[in-house]
Amino acid sequence: MREWSPHTEEKISILADYLRAFAQAAKSAPNRVYIDAFAGDTMNVLKTTGEQFPGSVESALSVEPAFTQMLLFERHQRRARSLRSLAGARQSTNVAVVEGDCNETMAESLESVPRQAPAFAFLDPDGMELEWRTIRLVANHKQGTGRNKVEMWVLLSTAGLVRMLGSNRDQAEQQRLPEKVARLYGARGPWEAVWNARLDGRIPPGDAKRAYLLLYMDRLADLGYKHLLARPIKNARNELYVMVFATDHPAGATIMKWAQEKDRVVHRAPSLFDVPERRPTYEDIHTGWREDFEIDLPDWEEYQW
Repeated sequence: MREWSPHTEEKISILADYLRAFAQAAKSAPNRVYIDAFAGDTMNVLKTTGEQFPGSVESALSVEPAFTQMLLFERHQRRARSLRSLAGARQSTNVAVVEGDCNETMAESLESVPRQAPAFAFLDPDGMELEWRTIRLVANHKQGTGRNKVEMWVLLSTAGLVRMLGSNRDQAEQQRLPEKVARLYGARGPWEAVWNARLDGRIPPGDAKRAYLLLYMDRLADLGYKHLLARPIKNARNELYVMVFATDHPAGATIMKWAQEKDRVVHRAPSLFDVPERRPTYEDIHTGWREDFEIDLPDWEEYQW
């Protein structure tokens, strides 16, 4: 069992709404696939109220019509056992729990996924664990089939990037943190230019954080995703991370926009009444952003590892 803040429950609530709509939109397809790269615990509790709430896997298992195939990745043995038990209790025989690091196991696991099938991937690491090679594998799974790409909803830890790179270049390099960021983006160049500008005082921390997000969206666009939505997830004071949705189908973008903007209950404290909160309207922050940015950015330089 893991304890979570209200913003995590909100994120899973958005996911659940989207998955239900996705399943309905794809109900005529013979196969429908759900991929969860960081499947996590089966029991989740709110820190604020002590209430349990469903995790991503439980939400996906509850979808009707059901996914015909689910790939769940989990590196912790106990959690992997719990995921298998949950699937068994739901009598779901179409669930494969892949134990280990998804960056190492994704390529082989995707071989079982029908390339014609509508597919959705929830890529929700705790921090910087998701590598670009995994994003690229998922994005390119249907290459050459003429089918829409695997849709994905990805957590990018914008606050973590600013904190990890910090303000001390020597310390960051001694800890080999730039290499970790290079694996996250799968490349060098533009994010390093932003980092250098932040260290030199040419741009403020907030602009650097925003640029790290927009550069990640650039990378997704280069993979062929035509519709990109960014949803900041915040606590009472600060942006913690951003959920980035990527699809090349306009209907997917419309549905996710609806799910993100839908009024929903956020359990910030114990209360007698559940009152839905207004959610922020989606804004296109990605289109044309480089033209307005304070510094010129170089081209991407592919990172090999």
